[in-house]
Parts: sequence; structure tokens; C-alpha cells
Amino acid sequence: MFNSKNYRIVPLLFMTSFLAVTASAHTVFAQGSSKKGNVKQLNIQADKLRDSFIRQSADIARKYSDAGDYESSKQMLESILSIKKDVPGVKAMIKQLDEKMLSSNSSDFEIDASRNWSGPAGLVAKGKTIRIQATGTYDLITDIKTSVEGLPEKNPMKEIAAGVPVGALMGVVITQEKGKPKMGKPFKIGEKAEYTPKDDGVLMVGLNLPPGHQSKGKVKVRISGYFRRSSN
Repeated sequence: MFNSKNYRIVPLLFMTSFLAVTASAHTVFAQGSSKKGNVKQLNIQADKLRDSFIRQSADIARKYSDAGDYESSKQMLESILSIKKDVPGVKAMIKQLDEKMLSSNSSDFEIDASRNWSGPAGLVAKGKTIRIQATGTYDLITDIKTSVEGLPEKNPMKEIAAGVPVGALMGVVITQEKGKPKMGKPFKIGEKAEYTPKDDGVLMVGLNLPPGHQSKGKVKVRISGYFRRSSN
């Protein structure tokens, strides 16, 4: 069994060694043209060190992926690109890992149209993308009087959410600001959406329906990626 803590220090150790060799090369070069032969040897050493790092990092990335730790695997591959941007296959591997991360760790639940919202769907993290998919239809039933101003949209949890089609599945992330809950901007989900939160928070998923509606039916929702299901 490999030790992930040891693997995490590999990029740092390499960078320290690589910079030391490079710095030595610059120092020798600065001493005069008679030292050019030494600079060439140092460049060869630096290239060998870089190539060794790339091979070891690729091997560690594979082991992380086999162990199901896709994020650490991606970090190792990104460390390769930080040294050499044109290593064949690395970008494609990162793309595959992104898909694996978005497809894994899934959670399924239903939303009752008569209630608009589910309970807290789960916890999301800043900068970590989630994927939300939904299936099903429901009966949108309403008999509401309104003025020429239209339906109110001040509170998306109780009223129509601005910028989201009426009846559409939507999401909103509730964060904490100075110890108080703060509601983010509602975003449309529809049949499928990928969303990257700007802050850590609680994800709410619901239907954009006006107050007083009498809708019936249920829709099925699946969330996957960087997401932790909360207990309702």
C-alpha cells in the first residue's frame, strides 16, 4: 500500500533539486566562457532530473487513480505540466479524471412538486464542481391573481426566482456571512447542469414555482462530484 503523504512531497522535492541544479548552471555560466562545458553537463543533469520526475509523477498519478483518489491523481499530473507543458497524453488524462470526479460520489433523491424545494440537498465546496441531473415531469397547477407588476421575486425560497424559467428545476447555495445565512444567486438546472460554487455552503434544489400553486408530481434528481449528502 502506498503512502499518499509521502507522494505529496515529491513535487516539492523535485522543484528544490531542479532549482538548485539550474541555479548552479547560472552561477557557473556567470564565471566565464571557460565554464561552458560545466554548464552543458549541468543542463544534462537538469534534463535527466526533470524526465525522472515526470516518469515518477505519472506512476504515482496512476496509483492514486487506481485507489479512487482522483483529485490527488489530477494534482500529480498538473505538477508534470508545471514543469513541461507538452508531455503527450497528460492533458487528456486530466480531462478523463475530471469526468470521473464528476461522475463519482452520486446521491439520488426526489422533489415533491407540491413542496417546491427538497430539504438541504448537501454540502458543496468553493471552487469544486458538481453535476446535477434530473428526470421526470409534473403537473404545474395554479390559479393566481397578480397585478401588472407581475409575480414577486424578492425571496426565491418563497417566491419566483428571477432569471430562471417558471417551472424549471433550480439550485441555490446558502453560505454563512458573519454568522448569518446568506443566499446566493439562484441558477437553472433543468435536465442537467454543472455548477462550481463560489463559496462553501449548503445546496438547495427546488422548482421555480409561484406561491399558492397546487402542483402535483415528483421529479428525480441525481447529484455527483464534489458533494456531501447532508442528513435531512
